[in-house]
Amino acid sequence: MLVERLEELITAQQKLASFMLLAEGMKLSVSTALDMLYAHMEMLDLTSDIINALQDISDDYTREYAITLTAEALSWTGFMLPYIESSSPIFIEHIKIESQPIISRIKAIVSLIERLGSDMDVFSSEEIIKTIDMISKAIRYQLFMVKRSYETMA
Repeated sequence: MLVERLEELITAQQKLASFMLLAEGMKLSVSTALDMLYAHMEMLDLTSDIINALQDISDDYTREYAITLTAEALSWTGFMLPYIESSSPIFIEHIKIESQPIISRIKAIVSLIERLGSDMDVFSSEEIIKTIDMISKAIRYQLFMVKRSYETMA
């Protein structure tokens, strides 16, 4: 079920990227940008859940597919965040995770997942989940601050 939902979100990101390429120069509304950020939060949560469940997957094909899917979801997040930032009240690229820009940290995690592949062990899984959670918490905090700012202005 987690994999199916992650597949749906990735497909939505692919459609959005195609639309962005066709509607070059079109800027997203702030509410659309925030909705997209919330969708990426769901993608990050799902990738953590799937990586956490990898130890219980015995079928090699299913395990490899789940790993590939999580790397793809994180790649889409790293690809889309800079685009979302141009329409968002959040300066995403200034967010730091372990003293690295968030996009660099996402790329590093994707590289680690791709390098480890099906050889991912419990220790590396925990490190990946920890980093994904830090990324998610950093963006969620920014979203919380935006919401509070809008409530204060209202």
